[in-house]
Amino acid sequence: MSDFRQNIIDRVVSAISPAAGLARMHARARLDATFGGGGRFGYNGGRRDRRSLKAWFPGQGSADTDSLLDLPQLRGRSRDLGRNAPLAAGAVSTTTIGVVGEGLKLEASIDSKVLGLTPEQADAYEQEQEREWAVFCTTADFTRVQCMDEMQQLSLRSALESGDVFAVRRYRRDPGDVYGTKVQLLEADRISNPHWAQDSDRISGGVEFNDDGVPVAYHVSNKHPGGRRVAGMKWERVPAWSGEGLKTVLHVYERLRPEQSRGIPYLAVVVEHLQQLSTYSAAEVDAAVVSSFITGVIQAPADDDASDPIVGEKDAGLNDNEVKLGAGALISTGPGETFTSFNPQRPNANFDGFVKAFCREVGVALELPVELLLKSFTASYSASRAALEMAWQAFRRRRAWFAGRFCQPLYEWMMEEAVASGRLNRPGFFSDPVIRAAWCGAQWVGPQRQSLNPYQEAQADALDIQTGTKTIEQVCMERTGGDFDKKNEQRGKEQAARNAAGLGAPAPAAGPAADPSEGPEKTDDTSDDETEPQRSNGS
Repeated sequence: MSDFRQNIIDRVVSAISPAAGLARMHARARLDATFGGGGRFGYNGGRRDRRSLKAWFPGQGSADTDSLLDLPQLRGRSRDLGRNAPLAAGAVSTTTIGVVGEGLKLEASIDSKVLGLTPEQADAYEQEQEREWAVFCTTADFTRVQCMDEMQQLSLRSALESGDVFAVRRYRRDPGDVYGTKVQLLEADRISNPHWAQDSDRISGGVEFNDDGVPVAYHVSNKHPGGRRVAGMKWERVPAWSGEGLKTVLHVYERLRPEQSRGIPYLAVVVEHLQQLSTYSAAEVDAAVVSSFITGVIQAPADDDASDPIVGEKDAGLNDNEVKLGAGALISTGPGETFTSFNPQRPNANFDGFVKAFCREVGVALELPVELLLKSFTASYSASRAALEMAWQAFRRRRAWFAGRFCQPLYEWMMEEAVASGRLNRPGFFSDPVIRAAWCGAQWVGPQRQSLNPYQEAQADALDIQTGTKTIEQVCMERTGGDFDKKNEQRGKEQAARNAAGLGAPAPAAGPAADPSEGPEKTDDTSDDETEPQRSNGS
């Protein structure tokens, strides 16, 4: 309870009316707690009387209030870091490669139970749709510059650097094209309020909402606001949905708060950290370069005139008291002056340790372990494997988000045109949303988890399957990728083909059996180089 005593008025009121006295004490206790009483309940982080917190009054604005005004600066600084700061460029590239790699590959997965198809029929339909998707991908870019894999990489990179990216559905059937559906990628800056008007309840950051908060349109400028020619800029209102209820604009961004209209750049939290680290790194390099040119210091006599110029190699761009530095340059001394060797103490011996400690903090914010952020695996096998596992979890989550926001809608656009044009015969596609979803089921396969010791992990997976800790389907999803049912069907086809050719079952793989009595595989955390499992044979 708050530490305060009753005064004479409190005692009088309590004597006359105990209820009124109790209410008075309760009110005083609340006031005491509000203004920092010593016995206050609640969170210390909410107190106002602590030295570390008394000057901390963050805003309590909405998601758009806290972000939209800062977005132009955040985008510009994020892109500048991506161009000029090696650590920032590496973080964005590492995340892009880990999420999409060479491009997410379509693995059609029709819901055969909903459609009443046999596994063989579903397999034939899936192969047909995958072939059509491959054809669509070759001409999907509205600018006719990139293939689908490159568009995926560009879209994700743009969403990371700028906070979001937009994909607009267009139609143009060029000579030789099978599909007329095209995808036009728009940079985040081109979606803004018409004529730079202030945000309102209806339009925020160029996104127009209805009364329910659903995006209904996007306002797109005909030019990039940062282009060389911005005169005569115009805005076009592009509906988010067609009259038939089909998506026409994909807004690829990660929502961090409810009612957030626009995305926040990936580097936003560490912009200042990365800029400071880049400045410090450049300063250390400059110091090391300059120090390498100085081999000694001239000591003049005590009665020497300090205004006398230094004698050395000159340059037209130098002042009278400046000397041009360079590798192997010598500076002559005047009469009575002596030469003393110079110890520059560069490079800084503490530079590497400081940068690594700084990068750990940056890596936490970017969901990248410091080993992967710096591409330096100098710790033990267990530590390196744990770092890759943590990164894999972040990549897998972001991949599911990107596939749902970008790849799957494009696949559905292709299916709509294919069925409407008669290239694919899919009964009930336009009549029932459930049937349509069954035809458009898909999995998007990307880069698999990196493995430091595939043999050891395969042995561990086999033991987990044997003991029932894991299923084969789990192993397929976590380590090798793909769908267990498809792999099982494929193995059946392969075995049938071998039997038809008179080959029988494949020979068992050579190598030691997983015998628990022989001891576990070596996982000594003190080892810096563990590439092959060790096997105890009792010798």
